[in-house]
Amino acid sequence: MNILIVNTRHYNYGGDSVYAFNLAELLRERGHQVSFFAMQGDANLPDPNTDLFVSHIDYRALNQRKNPITALKVVTRSIYSTEARHKFAQILDRTSPDIIHLQSIHAHITPSVIYEARQRRIPVVWTLHDYKTICPNSACLIDKTGDICEACQGGKFWQALVKRCKKDSVLASGMASLEAYAHDLMNVRTAVDAFIAPSRFLRERLLLNGFSQKTVHHLPSFLPSHLFHQAGQDQGYLLFKGRLEGLKGLFVLADAARLAPDVPIIVVGSAAPNILDQLPGLLPPNVQYLGFKTGQELFDITYHARALLFPSQCYENQPLSILEAFACGKPAIATNIGGMPELIGADRGLLVPFGDPRALADAMQKITSDPVQARQLGANAFEYARSNHSPDSHYLQLSQLYDGLLSR
Repeated sequence: MNILIVNTRHYNYGGDSVYAFNLAELLRERGHQVSFFAMQGDANLPDPNTDLFVSHIDYRALNQRKNPITALKVVTRSIYSTEARHKFAQILDRTSPDIIHLQSIHAHITPSVIYEARQRRIPVVWTLHDYKTICPNSACLIDKTGDICEACQGGKFWQALVKRCKKDSVLASGMASLEAYAHDLMNVRTAVDAFIAPSRFLRERLLLNGFSQKTVHHLPSFLPSHLFHQAGQDQGYLLFKGRLEGLKGLFVLADAARLAPDVPIIVVGSAAPNILDQLPGLLPPNVQYLGFKTGQELFDITYHARALLFPSQCYENQPLSILEAFACGKPAIATNIGGMPELIGADRGLLVPFGDPRALADAMQKITSDPVQARQLGANAFEYARSNHSPDSHYLQLSQLYDGLLSR
């Protein structure tokens, strides 16, 4: 089988990119051909088809130069990219795929490529990594307040503008509403043959917003086999890894750490300059920030932690960080919203209420003071991940989906 994977970023940035590369490796190991279509960029990994990638666009830079020309460029590129469709047609001619598997395509590649695939009668599968297809702001969140919001449910996308949910900006929120309405009028959801929701929570939200049960499939994400290891030596610290921002629970974590001064915490990840400047005064003495880590160094830090901290303040889908911790035999302390409760369950970690530093501090103290319980929760997490998030399990279900679409 020949599969074309479509994802905006062709480098390791976020769970969508990591999944795209892991999927390509998994499919190639099973004897399939895999090609990529993405956006051009200096950080991209080498690829034989990079000459056909869509041109790079930096919306942040464009939005800083507010004028009619840049506004027109943002509108025409973010909703339907004629350039992307033209180049996509060329890559289809070059690679002749049997299946097109979309990942994150909004704003940069756009759903324009779906219509080129439809014209050629090539099945389209779309793994959804966020809530963009039902929420103009993609995270069911109001940026300014941090409040969870589902006001747009049922296609009421004008609510995004009323609430100024995106960057507290009328322009940005209006553009997000316009994009959502345009894609609704273009019938994007009916032009895709199969949507994949990694979490049951996401699938439920899609169905509540009018998606067809026949086209939305729940398929958990997977981890490569080499990431599965029995728990290493527990050095007693709790680990927070990921982007350092309020959305991921950084400020709630800082408050909780002050309430639990005896709990050692290590924080790793990238942060915007304004957040980095705040860290010395934000993080109490029991929290150590080690900067951005990758590869073996990040694995070692995870492998020797007692548990993972994931106090996210938004509807997460199926966080890769939690799965990676499980694969090392580590439990997680996470917020009880979005797709996280179905991962943590009753015996793979601890769940805490949304936005509650006291409850988070209590959970941190509980798991720090009871290493026996932590080991048992971690062992449960490892077995769960090995059974539900292995490459073999993922490939079996995905290949059945592919075959079913091709048989039509």
